[in-house]
Amino acid sequence: MLFLPAAALCWLGSGECFHQSGLVQDLTLTRRKGESVSFSCGGTDQCGGYAVAWYQKKDTETFRAILYIYIGGSPEKLYNHPQQDDFSAENIQNGCSLKIKNVRDDHSASYYCGCRKSGSHSEK
Repeated sequence: MLFLPAAALCWLGSGECFHQSGLVQDLTLTRRKGESVSFSCGGTDQCGGYAVAWYQKKDTETFRAILYIYIGGSPEKLYNHPQQDDFSAENIQNGCSLKIKNVRDDHSASYYCGCRKSGSHSEK
């Protein structure tokens, strides 16, 4: 079984502000290899109509942006994440979700969501 925790995070990225204020995530999800898993991120109305970004944090690595999804729109995979084709995102009622269709050992990590506000250089 793979331990795939999800948590909340305030993180300042280069040229973009990502914040978690008011967002709610699953605490811990565990799946067997080959199964699918979806992480939910609720309260996205707190993002002010912008986008929600998803990140992966492995124990020995820094945070890596996976993708972002506009509130009410489609996901964008602009971060060149090495596993980006393994992930998809969708809008759900008052939130969004990140899905891994076919879980593998190298997906074992913590996953975070945060509001994305392009061009902002300070935490909100």
